[in-house]
Amino acid sequence: MKNLTKLVFAMIFAAILFTACSPEDNPLGPTDPGNGGGDPDPIVIKTPRYMRIESIKVSGFPKNKSNGNTWDWFPVASEKKPDIEVALQRSGNYLPVFYSDRRKNATYTSTYVFTEPASSEDGELPFDIPYSHIYKVNLMDDDIGSKDDMGYVTINPASIYTNDNATNFDKALSRNGVKIKVKGAWIY
Repeated sequence: MKNLTKLVFAMIFAAILFTACSPEDNPLGPTDPGNGGGDPDPIVIKTPRYMRIESIKVSGFPKNKSNGNTWDWFPVASEKKPDIEVALQRSGNYLPVFYSDRRKNATYTSTYVFTEPASSEDGELPFDIPYSHIYKVNLMDDDIGSKDDMGYVTINPASIYTNDNATNFDKALSRNGVKIKVKGAWIY
């Protein structure tokens, strides 16, 4: 009887040992990628749901209008530099979702970062752009009661995302002398 008890305990112990181990847990198993066998777990590339714009940076614009005139038209102004502001809006005939504060007498070689709205009714950053939508950033010169369009860049999240599961982005965009960088995060 004593030998039978020992045999039963030995069988239970052996069963526990055999069921507790699996080929995946065995670092020397034949399917272990480190041992030349099998494929490692594949990396799953996620598609973001939103592109969160946290700041808009203007780093360049044409020195003069396309006709050669200075940006500011006010005849008695000592400075003939533009008073720049940006607007973020969906491509097409949509109202801006963010309208920035103004930078007076901007120099075309300096950099200006926009994160604050012109007023509490002018939207705010950060702003989430749906991944499948195209937006644009308009750069304007504010001339006492009128605005001159200085140019724009297009933001297409699908063409900016590089299928790398990134969490942040800092993308420089340019078009016709207007240089704008958008910075933010991908929302999955």
